[in-house]
Amino acid sequence: MNRVLKLATAILIITSVDARADSTEDCNDATNLTQKIRGCTEVIQRTMLSDALSMAYMNRAIARAERKEMAKALADFTAAIHADSKNNFAYYNRGNVYLDLRKPKQAKADFTRALEIAPDMSPALLNRALANEMLGEREASIADFRAALALEPTLFAASEGLKRLGVTPPDAQK
Repeated sequence: MNRVLKLATAILIITSVDARADSTEDCNDATNLTQKIRGCTEVIQRTMLSDALSMAYMNRAIARAERKEMAKALADFTAAIHADSKNNFAYYNRGNVYLDLRKPKQAKADFTRALEIAPDMSPALLNRALANEMLGEREASIADFRAALALEPTLFAASEGLKRLGVTPPDAQK
């Protein structure tokens, strides 16, 4: 479950006046997963702001994914998306769970949606390439690996993906 984007836990949640500060801190704290889940649950129960609610669901989902509670993680990522349909990180992370569950079709759809919101999200391009590769869609996979490298030329996993598909990465062509 190393694929789940840890950036989400670093994003501070802005909660409504009713939410307790220690709950917010716990929700943003990645060191104790049980405490994180409890804190995010309290934030979810007390928060009315869609952005904060989405982030709380997402942070709780990440903790659940790290604990290998994939069904609960998927439910929370979906709730994060319902709270804020523009949360590209929620789509990206839900795609990662689907990829880990060997459900590349669902993963690809989520990575595509994340990229519609944030076209320069190289990790989503990389992971969509992996989903395409799992689906046997070689040309789409190559295109995504190349696009990820165009955004982030040192992305080792994209270069390795191209090599795996029998394509010479751009940095090796020099």
